[in-house]
Amino acid sequence: MKPLRIRAYLQTGVISDQFLPLDSVLYYHKVRDVVGEQIVTKPGESAVREAQHVKLPFDKLGRNDMWYYACSFAQWPDSMVEDSTFYVKKLDVKYIDLVNSGPKKIQQSRGQYKAYHINVFYRHAQYIEWYCIGEKEEIEKLLRFCTHLGKKTVQGWGSVLRWEVTEWPDDWSVNGPGGKLMRAVPVRSGGYLYGIRPSYWNERHIFRCRMP
Repeated sequence: MKPLRIRAYLQTGVISDQFLPLDSVLYYHKVRDVVGEQIVTKPGESAVREAQHVKLPFDKLGRNDMWYYACSFAQWPDSMVEDSTFYVKKLDVKYIDLVNSGPKKIQQSRGQYKAYHINVFYRHAQYIEWYCIGEKEEIEKLLRFCTHLGKKTVQGWGSVLRWEVTEWPDDWSVNGPGGKLMRAVPVRSGGYLYGIRPSYWNERHIFRCRMP
C-alpha cells in the first residue's frame, strides 16, 4: 500500500456535506461487487454481515472496535462555491386515480396533495480530492463504477467526468500539510459524535471524535 491522492473531476455540483468520506462511497460499490446488486434492508439495519468480509483497499488505523480506514475526508479547493436551489414535488396526474377513490376532485393547490418546493444545498467545484494509504489498482477498479457523488444523482447532481489516482509523496490520510486534521479521529473523551468508518450511520461505528 502506498500514499495516494484521489481526485474526482466534476461536471455538476454535489449535494453533500463538507466531509463526503470516500471510503463510504467505495464501500457501496464493494458491497455490490461482493453481495450483488439486489440488497434487501430494513430501516436502521444493514444486510452486510461481518462474515461476508467486505474489505476496502485502504490501510487500517486505530485499534479494537475503534478502527478506521486511512482515508481522508473530501478536500475542496479554494475556488469551491456553496449555493442552494430547489425542486418541486407534486402529485403526478397519471396516478391520480390511485388516490382519488371518490367523486370529489383532488385539490392540488392546497392540502396534502399541494405541490411544494424542496430546498437542496450543494457545493460546486472543478474537482474534489482525497488522500489515503491504499492499493492503487484495486481503488481504480472500484472507481470505474462510481459515476456520481452525493445525493439526487438521478437528477444529474454529482456527475463525475473522470477519476485520477496518483502516488503522493506524503501520507495525508489523517494529518495533512501543517498538521491539518483531514478526517474524523476517535478519542476517548470530548469531541463530537460522528462515524469513523462505513456505514457511517451505523451506531456501532459512531464514536466521539476530533473533527476537521
